[in-house]
Amino acid sequence: MNGRMNGFVAARTLDEYPRGAHRWALLLLTVLASVLGAYEFQLAPLLPLLLPSIHMSTIAYGWFITFAVMVSAVSAFFGGPLADRYGRVVIIDICLGAVTVLLFLNLCIYNITSFVIVRTLMGVVGGLMAGAGAALIRDMSPRLSRALAFGLLTIGPVGANFLANFVAGRTLPIFHTWQSQIWIAGFLAIAMYLPILFGLKDLSPELRLRIFRTELAAMEAEGRAPAASELPSGTVDAFGRLLSHLEVWLLVFGVVANLTLYFTIQPFGPLMFTQAFHYTPAEAASMNAYFWLANLGALVVTGIISDRLQTRKPIAIFGALLSCGLLVWWIPTFGHTLPRVTMTLAASTLGCFLAIGYVPWAAQFSEALEDVSPALQATGWAFFGLIARGWAAIAAPLTLYVAAHYGWAPWIKVSLGGMAIYIVAMILTRPHAASQQAVAHPSAKTARA
Repeated sequence: MNGRMNGFVAARTLDEYPRGAHRWALLLLTVLASVLGAYEFQLAPLLPLLLPSIHMSTIAYGWFITFAVMVSAVSAFFGGPLADRYGRVVIIDICLGAVTVLLFLNLCIYNITSFVIVRTLMGVVGGLMAGAGAALIRDMSPRLSRALAFGLLTIGPVGANFLANFVAGRTLPIFHTWQSQIWIAGFLAIAMYLPILFGLKDLSPELRLRIFRTELAAMEAEGRAPAASELPSGTVDAFGRLLSHLEVWLLVFGVVANLTLYFTIQPFGPLMFTQAFHYTPAEAASMNAYFWLANLGALVVTGIISDRLQTRKPIAIFGALLSCGLLVWWIPTFGHTLPRVTMTLAASTLGCFLAIGYVPWAAQFSEALEDVSPALQATGWAFFGLIARGWAAIAAPLTLYVAAHYGWAPWIKVSLGGMAIYIVAMILTRPHAASQQAVAHPSAKTARA
């Protein structure tokens, strides 16, 4: 059995860094795997039909999201070592296949119990591949500029949100049932999975190490080679060093507060458009699709602009200010039926503004971690993931409770408050000039496609 696993891994491992079209093909397959991994979990466009069908209240669904997020987080804790031992692509192949099978099992859902069982199993498998997917995206884009790289990293969940809402908006008027969307999602998942299964390759550990040494060579060229004393002796030491810096707290808690609106629209966007603006489920899904499409395009464009200008903090604050201004206009319209053209424009603009506020922050956070210590990058992003997941788990039932008892507008005001917190936090941070890409190592030429 172990020999078969080793052969399976070897067939999907590259010992030479891919170049040119081959590298771009692998990068696109990596992004596709990220899209598929998020797409198979999309339920937001179905909620107006699914929840009444299984007699589940919105409050109960919010508590289930909290439970599912925690289960997925625990699963991810065990999935990381598996990806290190057997390779990223092997874990992705197996987990994506399993989730696709479980996606079709959603057709067996008929009550709350069956819903919880099937979706919890999906969460367990999805958590197992979470670390592998993030690691592979990083491996396949070592030479991208930093802000653009984070824009590409976000294409997965954003692209999945757009795809699910776009398909629902176009097909629900034809088929009218949530089960039809499961069938469509399942067959689309198979179509996306096959090229991933047969085409996606992993990088050998030695090759990843060689690329990593190239990054160290760049630091050496800048006189910033990490000393051995910077390496943390353990988890407690790593977090102790990291969290002794106020800027890390400001950046993490500020952006998590800013992401409150994202954590609302991602799972509940169509439900909000249906309840607050009286659109049909299909129309609500279309509105959500426009939001994610604009967000998707702005992620990449903002990354390019931020890298070109070598600027992070002012762009992030500018995006947050734009978002605040739009919410100030939008909130009083809740409870009224806005023309579809008006709502489409508002949703698209809001998606664009949120991307402008986020991408430069991601690049600045990475650079701030480097200033603390190049040895604490993973610890810093783990801290961000912990706080973001924690707030998402709390916000899910809280969102639905506020919406059920007071309406959606008060919760959007909470999101507006989160954006204000983000602006203050970013003002208090010190600006970081975008890292100049130094190439001072022979292997850098090898890694450049």
